[in-house]
Amino acid sequence: MTSVFAEVFAAAAPHLLSTFGEPVELQLEGQAEPIPARGIFTARHQEVDPESGMPISAVQPMAEVWAPDLPAQPTEGDQISLRGTTYLIVDCQPDGHGFLRLLLHRT
Repeated sequence: MTSVFAEVFAAAAPHLLSTFGEPVELQLEGQAEPIPARGIFTARHQEVDPESGMPISAVQPMAEVWAPDLPAQPTEGDQISLRGTTYLIVDCQPDGHGFLRLLLHRT
């Protein structure tokens, strides 16, 4: 049984992607051709403390994509291209509502 919240979120996802998303192409393992999709790209700053007591500021690029638009879930080592740059997917984190947060590393 699907919750009301899940139904509302699924109905809102296309509007979120058309408003805030941009074209992306995913190259997933086992797929011969790149998969066109829309994703919401951000590159947020985060503090990393390598146990030295001195925080270091780093930028973590990420893209959020709608899982139902993809034939398979991306995995570590797959690639995504957006804004003319190709990124390696280093982690894929489902948000529990249908979006996948892809943590990226610029290749």
